[in-house]
Amino acid sequence: MLTQRGAVDTPSHLDLFDFLILLLQRWKWIAVVTLLSLSCAALYLYFVPATYQARTTLLPPTPASVAAYNQDNGRAGLPVWDASSVYSIFQKYLFSDNLRLSFFKSTVLPSLSEEQRRQSEGDLRRAFDRQLQVLAPDKLKPYILEVDVLSQQPQQAAEWANDYVQNAARLADREIRETIDSSIRQRSAHLQRQINLLRETALKRRQDRILALKEALHIAQSVGLEAPQASSARVSAEGNLASFIDGSRLYLRGSKAISKEIALLEARPSDDAFIDSLRDLEEQKAFLDGIKTLGATSTVQVDQLAFPPDVPVKPRKVLVILAALLLGLIAGSLLASLAGGGAPRPRRWPRPGPAG
Repeated sequence: MLTQRGAVDTPSHLDLFDFLILLLQRWKWIAVVTLLSLSCAALYLYFVPATYQARTTLLPPTPASVAAYNQDNGRAGLPVWDASSVYSIFQKYLFSDNLRLSFFKSTVLPSLSEEQRRQSEGDLRRAFDRQLQVLAPDKLKPYILEVDVLSQQPQQAAEWANDYVQNAARLADREIRETIDSSIRQRSAHLQRQINLLRETALKRRQDRILALKEALHIAQSVGLEAPQASSARVSAEGNLASFIDGSRLYLRGSKAISKEIALLEARPSDDAFIDSLRDLEEQKAFLDGIKTLGATSTVQVDQLAFPPDVPVKPRKVLVILAALLLGLIAGSLLASLAGGGAPRPRRWPRPGPAG
């Protein structure tokens, strides 16, 4: 719209340049608000205690570290332990609530102050669950595990992470050794039962033999036979010879031979020498009883021990200061644009004069 002075009015709103001029004119407002924001951030960093994170990384054990669990287990008929089976037992304890509760009662509670112990045990347990985390960070490599511990004391965070892994490894090692010992005892008891059964059977057979010989002796004495009454001409067939030795014609051996055999059988202290498979079973049992889990063993490979951290994970001072600075500048700019003094007058551009 044309004015009487020949100038054109511009829109009444402020453009960016005018707004920057306004902020420069009221820089004290921005400075004050920014300083207040930075002061709040400094107070926050001063009063909020720093929290440190310690981490230990775990891998499956090496074949050499589990070799001591397999002392000729294959020959003895016992299960063979490989790295995968050993690591699975370790993982079971590492993720178990029982180990977490035991660690909480034995390690965490004694480290708390009297004021902290006044809280309910449930609240303390929930806080500890947030402090200690067992993770498998890589889904493509689930065998890589991490134990993270948060604490206000860096040394304590590292000790807790390492101790927790050691407790899980110790429980896994104890279970494996107990399983091996139990398998050995069961296998040894089975062999011992077989040995006892063979001895009992041999004793019964010897007693049956004595009974049969006594009946044959009675018959031989009744008919007056003292010397054997058999010859190659009279006993030619294998069946007749068997009946002569062990069967109904046993009395034909004569009373003298029968009496001597009865005396020997009754005086025999043990039948072990006459049991065919007994010595094999005794050898297996002796070998089994001699198995011992010797040498160093490990249920987990610690890829990286937890060390006391130098930098806290929260609060992050740089981020807090930058956020406070940004918020102070934004809030100060808004306050400066809305505070008193009015907005600067819009600029008017002169209208160019008429062409010559």
